[in-house]
Amino acid sequence: MTFHTYIKNRKFMLLLLVVVIFLFNLNVLLDVSIKVAIDSLLYINILTVSICIVFILFVDYRLFKKEKIEMLQQIDPRISKDEASAGRLYEVLDQIQRESTEEIESLRDELREINDYMTHWIHQVKIPITVLEIIAQRVDEIEDEATLSKDIKVEIDRVTVLVEQALYISRAGNYSSDFLIEEINVGKIVKEVVRKNKYLFIYNKINVEMKHLDHVVLTDKKWMKHIIEQIIHNSCKYIAGQKEIVMYIEENEKSIQLHIKDSGIGISESDIDRVFDKGFTGENGRNRTKSTGMGLYISKKIMNKLSHDITIVSEKNKGTDVNLTFYKLSDYFTCIQ
Repeated sequence: MTFHTYIKNRKFMLLLLVVVIFLFNLNVLLDVSIKVAIDSLLYINILTVSICIVFILFVDYRLFKKEKIEMLQQIDPRISKDEASAGRLYEVLDQIQRESTEEIESLRDELREINDYMTHWIHQVKIPITVLEIIAQRVDEIEDEATLSKDIKVEIDRVTVLVEQALYISRAGNYSSDFLIEEINVGKIVKEVVRKNKYLFIYNKINVEMKHLDHVVLTDKKWMKHIIEQIIHNSCKYIAGQKEIVMYIEENEKSIQLHIKDSGIGISESDIDRVFDKGFTGENGRNRTKSTGMGLYISKKIMNKLSHDITIVSEKNKGTDVNLTFYKLSDYFTCIQ
């Protein structure tokens, strides 16, 4: 802790001391009733200043230094006494303040994200609930039990997916701590997602083709299932033509790439560069469905956190190809550094 720091910290006390000495001398010199020699007054001033200097250097400064060193070591135990004595207190405090400000801003952004999503989510979840209410009112009029059962299951699946999405979004501020990185088989994950959403494919009469998926990647299983499911639901929303979704893997020296390709209506050229932006729904989202514009944004965010990549290639009326890139072990550790 430098003496300059001490002076800055005690400047008002020192200024008060100077003012008191000055006023004392002024009072003695101006008061005619006090007879004192100039030599005696000078002697008193020198003695007073000397005592103050000795007290400051050998008592107050040392106590100040000890107090600040202890405070600094409480803030950061890794700092040694020598480092603390070198005057790192304000540097550490500034750093803590910057980190706190950044954390507060990050939390505000995350809360805004959750609030935006939940506002759209509430409107979305009302749709299947309303459909189920209508089905319940007409249950006696529907003779085909198979159709009735299928319709109910589809709407329940929609509610389930929306609830799961809300749960994932609620973890938006804690992605990294929620990760469990392990070796997983891409084919098994894809089959689990397809099996879970089988009524969605049956209801929309969509043919699903899976090939060359037996590859192992290093990732988080839970989040990857969520991302794949999000992409598949988007494909089902905008399906057209042959109503087909094809999933396959391409491999090169550095990565394994999972392609999820559909025969949908595609994405316009003006929208393709913005599909991962927060809240962006695009022409398709506005015209065909009520989209939150958060699904692909969150997917991109998670993929980046996992040091993976996600890209989209699409052409209007010719379908969409979503590419999930998993880097191989050597390149994965290069990416996360």
